[in-house]
Amino acid sequence: MQISDNKENNILDKYAPVIFTCVSVLALLIVRYALFFYESGDYIHAFKIWIDEYRSMSFLEGLGTNIDMYNLPYMYLLNIISRVNYSDLFLIKFISVFFDFLLAYFVMKIVSLKTNRVNMHILAFVLTLAVPTVFINSAMWGQCDSIYSAFAIGSVYFGLSGRSKASYAFMALALSFKLQAIFLVPILPMFVITNKIKLKDCYMFFAVYIATLFPAIIAGMSISDAFSVYFEQANYFNRLNLNIINIWQFVELPENSRQIYYESFRTAGIYLTGVAVLGLMYFTYVNRSRLVNMVDFIRLAYLFAIIIPFLLPKMHDRYYYMADVLSLTVFLFDKRRWYVPVVTIMCSLFTYEYFLLFWTRTEVIEYKYAVIALLFIIFIVLKDYVTSLSTQRNNDEDSSASMENISN
Repeated sequence: MQISDNKENNILDKYAPVIFTCVSVLALLIVRYALFFYESGDYIHAFKIWIDEYRSMSFLEGLGTNIDMYNLPYMYLLNIISRVNYSDLFLIKFISVFFDFLLAYFVMKIVSLKTNRVNMHILAFVLTLAVPTVFINSAMWGQCDSIYSAFAIGSVYFGLSGRSKASYAFMALALSFKLQAIFLVPILPMFVITNKIKLKDCYMFFAVYIATLFPAIIAGMSISDAFSVYFEQANYFNRLNLNIINIWQFVELPENSRQIYYESFRTAGIYLTGVAVLGLMYFTYVNRSRLVNMVDFIRLAYLFAIIIPFLLPKMHDRYYYMADVLSLTVFLFDKRRWYVPVVTIMCSLFTYEYFLLFWTRTEVIEYKYAVIALLFIIFIVLKDYVTSLSTQRNNDEDSSASMENISN
């Protein structure tokens, strides 16, 4: 009887992770599919119109045409969708959901660098798919944040595992799909100074990025138009805050001289962000020999992904997407900080309501209070990062002093 019970337990232990993963993934797929019906304003007033315009062109003509100065690789996808005899809305969301899974895969791979425990790998994969802003962004909103984020998080994984060329290539792919991938670009020089990746391999970044423009250039688009997409996007909106929870929630521009104030604050915000990022990079450079723990790299990646949109003006409501995912990774590496993903993701999710559930005309929380909560979380992670490197420095100094005493 005891032998039979042991066999049943062994079988259950063997297949329980597989069963849990399959059931969880199926449930999260059903959740996504249930949201596929929703037509966002972006779909109605942008994506649908663009696809219809591509249908009026030949495929080659479509490759060489950027209808609304959007990132070229995503426009290639819309051009392909226009040739498929199926629901445009479904196909747009299907692509984004596919990259949800690629994103979850890379989060799982990052966690695998810390532990060999299969249960932790499964937890990382499932929790990433369950992040509200992840499945709402792709399945309901139909946005492409999962695409560039999957490549950017993939770049972080390859950097942490010492795969230099892949790290550069994936970051280039991320940036080619969306300018917001630049929030994580500063992690690349940090990988270089800590010898995770090689500077000589940076040609892969430029080669891959330029390669993503080739189809449009070959199809007839001018080189200047292909490279000017980001400049057009940067000047598209003239507002300090586009419904994101950041410091610009506290600034109200006067109506009678709005443009003058806007230009002044915008310039100040850009330089303030630059100083903050450079300061963080400089601190890391000074302490680069002590940046050896995987959790510190994850904290650093999170800090870049959260600080830049938190300080920069002209940020949109979806721009904490990578920070949401990395906040979860911070928790998976440091269980004490369970509240980091809770606050980060909730602050990000609050802003989704304004656009997606516009008919409610309500705010779950006063955004200015949420800014303070998010500032507190940034401070906690920054303190952990600085303390960790400083503690290792003190340990190094104590070791050196001990060696000197022994030699004396």
